[in-house]
Amino acid sequence: MSLQTSLPQPLPRRPLPDSCHFELLDVNALQDPCSGRIVHLYSMVARCLSCEVVFKAQEGQGFVSTSVARVLRCPTGCGQQSLRGGVLRHWTPQADCAA
Repeated sequence: MSLQTSLPQPLPRRPLPDSCHFELLDVNALQDPCSGRIVHLYSMVARCLSCEVVFKAQEGQGFVSTSVARVLRCPTGCGQQSLRGGVLRHWTPQADCAA
């Protein structure tokens, strides 16, 4: 008879599937100048395409980093979207249309 108890190990958390989409308006990140790889993501400004709210997201407050992506969440709770490094690395601001 074994008196040793074993607690079930938690399964690795996987991000929930995308339930919302965002338009990135600004990305503030430290990038490696040679590879373009994001070394640190400071913040993102995004517009939720479901509820149209514009918000600034920072690590732990609007987005979380996982080993494969950043998960951006709408502050109104309407959804989230996973953004892979390549999307953020190649992001450029859209040019304003001059009249």
